[in-house]
Amino acid sequence: MTVLPKFVHVRLLKREDADSIVDLYNTVGWKLSKEHVAKWIKYSDKYGRVLVAELNGKIVGKVTLDTAFSPYAEIVNIIVHPGYQKMGVGSKLIKECIKIATNSGHNIIYLMCDPANREIHRFYAQLGFIPGILGDLKKDRGNMWLYYFSKNSFVNNFLEDHPFSEFHVSKGKVNFHGSTFYSMKWCDLITEDVLEIFIKGQPGQPESGGTMPRISGLKCKLGEVEFDCWIQEENNIISPDIPGKFRLNIMNKGRKETSISIKPLPLRGVKLTSETPMHLKIDVNEHIKSRFKLELLKNFNIPLKYLTFPTITVTLMLKINSDVKAIMSAGFEHAEPK
Repeated sequence: MTVLPKFVHVRLLKREDADSIVDLYNTVGWKLSKEHVAKWIKYSDKYGRVLVAELNGKIVGKVTLDTAFSPYAEIVNIIVHPGYQKMGVGSKLIKECIKIATNSGHNIIYLMCDPANREIHRFYAQLGFIPGILGDLKKDRGNMWLYYFSKNSFVNNFLEDHPFSEFHVSKGKVNFHGSTFYSMKWCDLITEDVLEIFIKGQPGQPESGGTMPRISGLKCKLGEVEFDCWIQEENNIISPDIPGKFRLNIMNKGRKETSISIKPLPLRGVKLTSETPMHLKIDVNEHIKSRFKLELLKNFNIPLKYLTFPTITVTLMLKINSDVKAIMSAGFEHAEPK
């Protein structure tokens, strides 16, 4: 790869960039209006960023970073001008996305790519991404989801403590306590500790429907501590008139009593209530179910139509025995009130 000149500058999109961005999209065969660019700028900073790469006053690259639902961040629509490819422009844009996301607490970063493009696989692998949903090799468009677990993510914490872990990703959906998910699994060859996360989602972005990929299941073994957690949504739709309801299941499969603290991550414009305490003790072989209700408030204003999926996602932070942390996420598709 050619070393990128130091004077390439990655910065936030500005209003005066509208014509240049439209031209960049036209160059790669994509349609874009200046009105759409104006809406990007309007919602920038609140729910994400649109970044551009500038070289000698010319915009040669662009990427969108969506950060509406912590701790997730999605990298969307990275574009590099054909005349400036293989120069490191894309790498610089992705690295800046990772930096911004991580610094704002969005430590699980994902993006979509083509499952048959080995060159793009090498590109993202060098940046630290690994496959979470493999997609369908027979599809013409990209439908593989890749994940990057940055510092302070519970996956990265496990890998730092277990440097010889072996990674495995499922080829398709697997069954976990009666629900089907995609699986990412790490096994430590020395300690035999295990971390397996289960992703609810689908390959790529369907033309209609679909849901935001999210971690909705977890299997963890750390010495004598062993537990399974999973989310069960009781309904799929949420609106100002219809709350989203879900259950958090925790099963203690270890050799001793386990204490669990549950803390929802902040989400603007919603109200989350629980029917059970947020601090629990679980006996060996005990299975507890905590029921939650998510309500939209009048000040909910996340522009869902500009996100890849109109999925309102709420995430619970779990602290097990005061030292092990993990997350579980529930998601609901937004419906306009009748």
